[in-house]
Amino acid sequence: SCNTAAFRLWRLQKELLSKEEARLLEARALLEKKQLRHIFWVWRSRCLEMERILALKTRIQRNLVSRCFSAWKETVEQKALYRCNVFRLRAVSL
Repeated sequence: SCNTAAFRLWRLQKELLSKEEARLLEARALLEKKQLRHIFWVWRSRCLEMERILALKTRIQRNLVSRCFSAWKETVEQKALYRCNVFRLRAVSL
């Protein structure tokens, strides 16, 4: 009958539509997975870059502290040598 044929056609179209929707959902899931993978890769790259920057910053700070300490030590030693020489000169002049 006409109704039976129409129903079969409707059911066939519904099945095709369901299959198409399933393929779209799979494609969307794959795309989201790729996007998440890319986002994670970018995040990981930035973290590794920050680790390298922090290590470099720490090394630079240690070098600066070392140079400052060396300069301070040299200044203290020069002042001590100067005082020693002043005392010697005073002792010689007496």
